[in-house]
Amino acid sequence: MKLVLGSGSPRRRELLAHLGVVPADIRPPDIDEDPRRGELPRPYCVRLAREKAEAIPAGADEVVLSADTTVALGRRILGKPEDEKQAAEFLTAL
Repeated sequence: MKLVLGSGSPRRRELLAHLGVVPADIRPPDIDEDPRRGELPRPYCVRLAREKAEAIPAGADEVVLSADTTVALGRRILGKPEDEKQAAEFLTAL
């Protein structure tokens, strides 16, 4: 079996490296990561991880590893900050 990392995140590669795991290939998915209206943080993360794995083509001898990390404040998904000002607002709110 070959491990395919379904993420372009350098942090994910770093985490795997700490475990001594080197993926055979890295295939970042091209999916819409916008939360759906009223979607809560935990179901959002589960949905994105599943959609990312399903979006990656894989052979019979390959296993795709995908995940999602989301910053949330209560029921509010903060998302990726658009700029430094918004990042500071998120940190202050947290």
